[in-house]
Amino acid sequence: MLLMQIKILPLALTGLAESLDKRLPQYQCGRCGQPDCAHYAQALAARQETPDRCVPGGRALAEQLAAVSGMPLSPGAAFDEGALQCAIVVEEACIGCVRCLRVCPLDALIGAPKRLHAVLPTLCTGCGLCLPACPVDCIVLEPADREWTSDDATAARNRYHARLKRLAEAEPVMLRRIEQTPASSEAEPREKTVPAETRQQVIAEALATARLRRTQYQARRQTRHSNGEG
Repeated sequence: MLLMQIKILPLALTGLAESLDKRLPQYQCGRCGQPDCAHYAQALAARQETPDRCVPGGRALAEQLAAVSGMPLSPGAAFDEGALQCAIVVEEACIGCVRCLRVCPLDALIGAPKRLHAVLPTLCTGCGLCLPACPVDCIVLEPADREWTSDDATAARNRYHARLKRLAEAEPVMLRRIEQTPASSEAEPREKTVPAETRQQVIAEALATARLRRTQYQARRQTRHSNGEG
C-alpha cells in the first residue's frame, strides 16, 4: 500500500504559480481534479485550469485567483460555501485497519494496526478522503466549530510536503524488504487455511456490526443535538 502512494512529488513553484499556491487553503483534497494544491496552482498559472476549481475555497477565493491569474471564472461555476468540517472516528466501530491513515494527505489521523484510530482536530480539513477508504464506515464528518486560517494553510502545506518526502524516502526501504523476502517453498508446510465461505461470513458479520455501531453513534448524536446538548 505504501508504494502505491509514491505518485506525487513536491513541486518547486516560482512566479505566478507560487503566488497562486500561497492563496490556496492547502487541503490537498484533489477536488479540483489535480493531485494537490501545488499542481492546481501550476496548471492555473499555465492557463490549463480555471480559477473556480478549488471547491473548499468558495467564491471569494475563486475571485482572488481570477484577479491574480487573469483567467475568467467558468460560466455557471458552483461553489462550496459550507463551514469547515472535521472527521471523527466512531470508536465502537473502528477495527484498526489503518487504511484511513494511508490516504490522509496531512497526517491528521493517528493509530496503529488493530488499534483504535483518532483524528487530530487541529490538522483535519474535513476533506473526506478517509471516508471511502474506511471499510466499515466508521468515520463521520461534523462541524469543526472553527475557521481555517492562513496560518493553518501554511502549516498544512509544510506538513503535506514533509509527508511526501517521508514516503519517497521510505520507498527504497520497502523495495529492499520486498527483494529480501524469500519466496515460499512448495516443500514448506502450508498454514491451515480457512474456507473462503467462512472468511466471507466473518467479514460480513464484522462489517454489519461496525455499521450498526456507527448508526447507533449517529442516533445518539442526533438525540443530543435535539435535546440541545451540542
